[in-house]
Amino acid sequence: MSERHVALIVEDEPEMAAEIGDLLRALGHDYMHAETLADARALLEQGGFCYALVDLEIKADRQSIKPRVESGMAVVRELRERFPARKANDMHLVPVLVVSGHGRDPENVIGAFKGGIDDFILKPLSAGGQDIGGKIRRCLDMAGRTDHSACRSCRQDAADGPVAAPTPRPMDGEVFWHAPDYSEVRLRGESFCFTGDVNRGVIRILHQAAMAGRPSQSGKATLAQAGSKDAEGKMRNLFGGHPCWGKLLISDRRGKYSLRIA
Repeated sequence: MSERHVALIVEDEPEMAAEIGDLLRALGHDYMHAETLADARALLEQGGFCYALVDLEIKADRQSIKPRVESGMAVVRELRERFPARKANDMHLVPVLVVSGHGRDPENVIGAFKGGIDDFILKPLSAGGQDIGGKIRRCLDMAGRTDHSACRSCRQDAADGPVAAPTPRPMDGEVFWHAPDYSEVRLRGESFCFTGDVNRGVIRILHQAAMAGRPSQSGKATLAQAGSKDAEGKMRNLFGGHPCWGKLLISDRRGKYSLRIA
């Protein structure tokens, strides 16, 4: 077994796969690479990886004419069927991060998170000042894999039920951090806590939109999606007295809102 973390990269573009591989080597990680859904299934059978980085748009097999989002989502689905277990902090024991240029389509982002991914990385990798290494380290840390020596026991538990875990913590120097359920968000060291389901839902939706490159969202639509019963549909009614107002949660004064993440 490797003495370093091993990632499963599912990516059909050789240059992008090489770029991701370079980044992982810089983190001190090894990797295995699959180009197609069929290749990914073979590596799922083989096992031996600590986490996965999955492109959403890949070919089904080497005879396929074109790549499709359905093939990438099939990889995510099969990863989650094989490794469903989460820790008590809600992080999967086998973290899955999507790496995709389709992140600017909210439907794909929401669908991927519903499918069980743990984070989203935009293509190109230079987009939006992403701290990709920080995302990977955070997922591994929260999965109990900070030290690769823990991965053997994590693999043994990955197909079972939830296990106990320490309270997740922000990484040193991380600009933006959130608890898995968005009960706490930190921006440049300042902490904002959210106790209500709707509050947490709004912050989660705006965060996912920001990660998808479309941060400005309708306040009324966001509140409705989060399950708010406020007939007026006004963000100020929910967040106006909260410390996050104007700091973390930003209004354009025309009914649209965004989450400050940098």
